[in-house]
Amino acid sequence: MSELTLHGLAASAGVAVGDARQLEASQPDDLPHRGHTLEAEAALEALDREAADLQARAGRLRADGFALESEILGAGRLMALDPLLRAEVERLTAELTAAAALRAATDRHAALLAALPDPLLASRATDVRELGRRAARKLAPESLDEASDRAAVLVAFDLGPADVAEVRESEQPVIAIALAAGAATSHAAIMARSLGLPMVVGVGEAILEATGRIAVDGDAGVAFVDPTPAREAWAEGEMERLRRERRAYARARALPPVTLDGRWVTLLGNAATAVEIRAVADAEVDGVGLLRTELAFLDAPAWPGEEEHVRVLAPLLGLLQGMVATIRVLDFGSDKTPPFLAGTDQRGLELLLEQPEQLAAQLRAILRTAKGTELRILLPLVESPEQVRTVRTLLGTAAAAAGWDAPLPQLGAMIETPAAARRAHDIALETDFLSIGTNDLVQYTLGLDRTQPVATAHSAADPRVLGLVAATVRAATAAGVTVEVCGESASVPELAALYVGLGVAELSVAPARLDELRATVRALSAEQASATAEQALLAPSQDAALTLARELLSDELGDQHGEMLGGRDGVLA
Repeated sequence: MSELTLHGLAASAGVAVGDARQLEASQPDDLPHRGHTLEAEAALEALDREAADLQARAGRLRADGFALESEILGAGRLMALDPLLRAEVERLTAELTAAAALRAATDRHAALLAALPDPLLASRATDVRELGRRAARKLAPESLDEASDRAAVLVAFDLGPADVAEVRESEQPVIAIALAAGAATSHAAIMARSLGLPMVVGVGEAILEATGRIAVDGDAGVAFVDPTPAREAWAEGEMERLRRERRAYARARALPPVTLDGRWVTLLGNAATAVEIRAVADAEVDGVGLLRTELAFLDAPAWPGEEEHVRVLAPLLGLLQGMVATIRVLDFGSDKTPPFLAGTDQRGLELLLEQPEQLAAQLRAILRTAKGTELRILLPLVESPEQVRTVRTLLGTAAAAAGWDAPLPQLGAMIETPAAARRAHDIALETDFLSIGTNDLVQYTLGLDRTQPVATAHSAADPRVLGLVAATVRAATAAGVTVEVCGESASVPELAALYVGLGVAELSVAPARLDELRATVRALSAEQASATAEQALLAPSQDAALTLARELLSDELGDQHGEMLGGRDGVLA
């Protein structure tokens, strides 16, 4: 057969090639109806079994350090035990078989979610449909662990987090995932990224006909069905190249992140899970520059209380003893809106300050669990110095209530809008450090839609964005505070070089990019990077600024090292 190229969205980075393995949803549709009582008992028992399985799998994930992933499966268990869903299933079994009633009830609940205007909540519809499919599968069990021991690419129309978690316990090695539908923000995608599985979503239903080999490019969001020998050789080569690259970078972890002319650049990692924090520690950097706290509560029915925050934070901060722990308070809103806040137009710190008692509860939990770390507290989407002063007062009260007997932790503000960048000096005077969130800064500056799959990392090279970064650094320097960049753009070698040139003191990126970032910093001259950054500020376009940075990297790193940093197509986003 000839190769079929299917374009979708990148959900989890990496390249892999393996045998297609369809996730069958075989369920007994043609069985006769056995009566309301028997069908209802069978359906409810299937939900009970699925709830028990989810609880057990969540426990194993938590024991292995996958705290957030465990919480995701815990939410699935609560869905299986939801009285409203169970009542609907029981009612439907008056006319439908147990399997049909399970699918019908969960499909209806999923349709209600999918109709919501919030894309993140709508993407949770997959989790509900998965619950119905998996519970129905209990009525005619088919193991996910089938015969072959050859590496496989798991293929499905859509997938929920429990199916991804089950992959960990499968006898057949699953090395990638390709979905006909799905969303890059789904729980399944979060799980795949945590487990290091390349994943593409939204490639279309043609993928469901695949029976042979599949190559998955999780960086570009493409699946190749029946790849040509050349394509398969390329994928195998990419897998091996990435393995070699990781080994080479790992050997340099003991070396300090210092430029050729002696400037130290602090490297930190972005994290939300224990797995990511362990990866940060393995990379031998100073700690975490952005610990996202809202991801554990995206399905919460109400504001999390102090004890809920403690339960989530304690295992994470226990891994950061003696290291920098920069904890961002809840950044709800926009595409991170839990059900109880549906319809709100507010986001970030503005939203939190409307609920000061909820912010105070999180601050107390942070202080109770962060002892032994180099704690820093980070405020999202700060717009004014008055907001920072309000939080500092709340922090002092929380410290007294939590028995915090050390100096108050450093308080930082995220600069994520043009308005905040223009007020950076006033904000810096009230803070201990500034953190530039380039993901949002790019979108607000260039008028991009946060909910769309736009490539924001390279867009940070737009001179308008670079100008705001430069203005923020100047303002912070005048106020005597440091600046970090914690957006994903810092993981792009060209942009990292420009940030160093603009005077950014700290770079915080995904753990998988830390080794590459160290290599970039160590091969740069800060003086030459500064000269290039000044040119980039005057460049006529994003592409022109990137070209200047690429020339700098080519001159500084040499062609061979530049190729390793740049990846197969020049730049890794």
